Amino acid sequence: MGREAKQGSYPVPDGTAAARRVVGKSRFVAAVARAKSAEEAGEFVERVKKEHPGASHNCHAFVACAPGGTATGFGDDGEVSGTAGRPMLALLEHGGVGEIAAVVSRYFGGVRLGTGGLARAYSGCLRDALSELSVKEQVPARAGRVVFPPAFENSIRLLFEKTGVEITSVERGRTVSFGIEAPLGEADGLSGKIASRTRGKHEIDWDAES
Repeated sequence: MGREAKQGSYPVPDGTAAARRVVGKSRFVAAVARAKSAEEAGEFVERVKKEHPGASHNCHAFVACAPGGTATGFGDDGEVSGTAGRPMLALLEHGGVGEIAAVVSRYFGGVRLGTGGLARAYSGCLRDALSELSVKEQVPARAGRVVFPPAFENSIRLLFEKTGVEITSVERGRTVSFGIEAPLGEADGLSGKIASRTRGKHEIDWDAES
């Protein structure tokens, strides 16, 4: 990825990728995107199905977690068991990229490929798409909320820029409330750093860890 990865980090898709190939007169179209959960993976699969209503099969696989995690799944969508979704999942699991979902749509061309031919076609088309995929580093983070007087907003924003804390939401009233995601390496000491800028006039609550 061009730089040393931070401890506990892993690559995730940075955008989408696609590929096409023709095997035995059947046309295969692969689509790859990021999916942070099994639900997001399912939504991606449904979107691709709508984009290919004439496809004979829309087979899928996903690793909706860090590499090596258990939030994985696949589906053959009517193809012979073991010829599509499972080899696609194996390819994703060995690729080392997390939070990733893939769909390969097949337009049947009239020539039967056999079980081995199908597995090679589905995994090959997905491999083509993965070769075009850009990735970025995902650093494990802890989510929470910080509340403070409005006078300190600029100072806290500067602090978060320096420490890699992402502001996910903003609410303003008599106080300012930031929803945040803090890298795990920064979360423990973040309250003290905020206190030095607000003279202790802040509250920070972390979400329960799942």
